[in-house]
Amino acid sequence: MPGYSKQSDLSQSAGALQRAVSSCPCFRQACGRLHEIEPPPPDGLDRIMMVGMGNYQIQSSRCSVGMAAVNILAKKLNVDNKWHYDGRCDGKVAVAIRGQHQIVLLKPQQLMNLNGTSVKLAAEVYQVTPGEIFLIHDQIYLPLGKYAVAGEGENMRDHSGVISCINKMKSDIMQRIMIGIGPAPYATKRGLLHHKLGRFSEVQQGNLLQVLDQCTNYLLENLNNS
Repeated sequence: MPGYSKQSDLSQSAGALQRAVSSCPCFRQACGRLHEIEPPPPDGLDRIMMVGMGNYQIQSSRCSVGMAAVNILAKKLNVDNKWHYDGRCDGKVAVAIRGQHQIVLLKPQQLMNLNGTSVKLAAEVYQVTPGEIFLIHDQIYLPLGKYAVAGEGENMRDHSGVISCINKMKSDIMQRIMIGIGPAPYATKRGLLHHKLGRFSEVQQGNLLQVLDQCTNYLLENLNNS
């Protein structure tokens, strides 16, 4: 065929592919993250991640008690002034050392049902496995003032944020600390949503602070024994 050159055709195709890749923001972001992975923790330390789950837009709501818990953890670990936004994982992060552990505290800056995206990115950046991740979140099936540690596979799919983490991490072995917020007064879908997005009363806040102190002590003491 006149004017046809297989070599020039291949060169044009290669050039088009290169231009497409270089202009793709998703590719650039992924490539950037590969070059921004955190180095391993100092010798002798094991890295774990504790995630305060919730809705970053309303951190004082019932559904965001996980974020309140990691705020208390940060104070107890003396890193509450170290919170910073980490764009690699779209979350606020503070890093502390306790005993033989380097602890990455994470507060996803997304809606609850998208928390898993931030957790997955943070797991890649900070190089932690599902078994090294603690998810701290609200639980309507527990009364206010109580907390519980979920066993492997126990009620794993009863919480939108946990479902998001399971789907993104492709694992259900993340450890879960469930903080009771009590049942919704109305069993309708709207009543449940209103309950979760609502705020605690002054009396309830006293009970909440007590259980947050208890569950964060449990987490830190459990590290000391591991």
